[in-house]
Amino acid sequence: MDEHASNTFRRRLAVVALVAAFLALAGGVAYFAQASHDNRESASKWRARAQASDKLLRARTHQLNERSKALNRTAKALSRSERDVARLERRQRVLADEKAQIEDQRGAMLVQTSQLAQLADAQRVCSDGLARLLSAFAEEDYVTVELEAATVDEDCRRARESFAAFEAQYGTG
Repeated sequence: MDEHASNTFRRRLAVVALVAAFLALAGGVAYFAQASHDNRESASKWRARAQASDKLLRARTHQLNERSKALNRTAKALSRSERDVARLERRQRVLADEKAQIEDQRGAMLVQTSQLAQLADAQRVCSDGLARLLSAFAEEDYVTVELEAATVDEDCRRARESFAAFEAQYGTG
């Protein structure tokens, strides 16, 4: 081969190598340009997803905060209701105690009333007997006075004892 052909061959080889390098470089640039474009699109999609997720997160956080506030209000209302129930239960116990005391007092008053009625009867029997004795004495019916004096004395003694027992049990007030 002559030198000219050798130079031509080298030039052609250099051109082919240059074209191949250029094509490889152009292919690399095209590949990286496409990859860069794909990355930008992917980043844009991810950014949009992140913004949507952030918006959803803010909405959920707001919703959670609102529900927490409502739950706190409900818990406070429940606590107030529990305190009210406890207070009402205490008041109910106090009223039940008062009612029991009143019932006890009522029972005692019924007993006292019964005893007072018996005491009044005893006093009436004594008083009636004394009135009969005074009438008989005034009419100078000493036989009747003599016959009834012991009975009237016994009736008045029982009336005094009944009154003394009542007074000892309940006082004079």
